[in-house]
Amino acid sequence: MDLEEERRRFQRLLVTLPVEYSTFHPESGEFLQGQGVLKDFSLGGVYFRSIDPVPLRPGHTLTLTIYTPLAPMSRHDSSHIQARAEVVRLEEPSSGNAYHGVAVSFLESPSFINSINHVNSNN
Repeated sequence: MDLEEERRRFQRLLVTLPVEYSTFHPESGEFLQGQGVLKDFSLGGVYFRSIDPVPLRPGHTLTLTIYTPLAPMSRHDSSHIQARAEVVRLEEPSSGNAYHGVAVSFLESPSFINSINHVNSNN
């Protein structure tokens, strides 16, 4: 399925949310992570932008964490979304756009994660 078919298959939500990605570089094995801003979300994938260069290529897999503005109501509530995804397209900055664009396709359905556990697991 090409990108045009995917666009017709899923409705996109235009959102602006912080996103973090992490992966191991397939050739070097180096752990890579970075941050960006989510620009749109669909059931098939997302598009985000980063001010920093993104050391990824189409075909690379990564883990995305999308930080939602919803506060958990208890220790067991979920307020962030996490998914494994594959990079399908990269956009370089241009004269009218200073951001690096990254389009990814979900490899599995996104899931909610508990923000308290996520913060504790990163310490």
